Amino acid sequence: MRIKYIWLIPLLLILEISVTKAQEPVKMGKLKSAKLTEVSGIVSSYTHSNMFWVHNDSGDEANVYLIDTLADLKATVHLEGINVVDAEDIASLMIDGVPYLLLADMGNNLRNRDTLSLFLFKEPVLDKLKASYVIAREDILEIKFRYKDKRRDAEALFVDPIDNMIYIISKRDFRSTLFRLSFSNARSGAVQELVPLMQLPLTFATAADIRADGRYIVIKNLTSVFLWKRDGNQDVVSALKRPYVLAPYEIEPQGEAICFDRNKRRFYTISERPFGLDSYLYAYEY
Repeated sequence: MRIKYIWLIPLLLILEISVTKAQEPVKMGKLKSAKLTEVSGIVSSYTHSNMFWVHNDSGDEANVYLIDTLADLKATVHLEGINVVDAEDIASLMIDGVPYLLLADMGNNLRNRDTLSLFLFKEPVLDKLKASYVIAREDILEIKFRYKDKRRDAEALFVDPIDNMIYIISKRDFRSTLFRLSFSNARSGAVQELVPLMQLPLTFATAADIRADGRYIVIKNLTSVFLWKRDGNQDVVSALKRPYVLAPYEIEPQGEAICFDRNKRRFYTISERPFGLDSYLYAYEY
């Protein structure tokens, strides 16, 4: 979203239960493309090794972008016929052995939207000779939802690889709150009503991801990265009720994106570029 949060950092630091000294991150590359000024979501690509799908915050069209480990833009993919108001996160999942992406148009900082949308489409397989692609409207599934109790703003979601349930984490509640929805009613066009599952021990969540095997869950806000380990027989709610650890993290200008590596024991972060500040793709071991 376009509202800047730098003034909130001291408050968030006070709210943290504990603080850890961050390890020095590996600076993979600097974001240079003029198309990517407000990156607020990132996910590792299933199809393109060592590449990432990212998207901008509000103000862009319905686009996703492929970048490499140097943060160089490799391709732009436009979602045809889709109106995106405030995209805030992106997730990946497998359906019948086919990789998909899920773009979350769920930013609602003024709480003036009652119904929000997720857009599901197959992960594009790109030709290295082309830099621009279009996904046809008929190949995009819109999943509509609303919160049952009140309107909320959210910037973090992930899809559990064990059962493909979608989890959304609210942002502006005093304690960020977890919600769940499924694909079961999506094709009917019905609006799913979400009820709170639990409150999390953090506030102002800006991004989340789950590892491809489902064994680790990560949630970040502007100052910290929270990491949960999940046992093989645990559901997501039970896992998030366990104690977390504060993973290494160095505060970014406006860090709103995080994802796991698909092969290595590391996660990545990238930020927006407020006030023209530089943004880098960072890698952390955990």
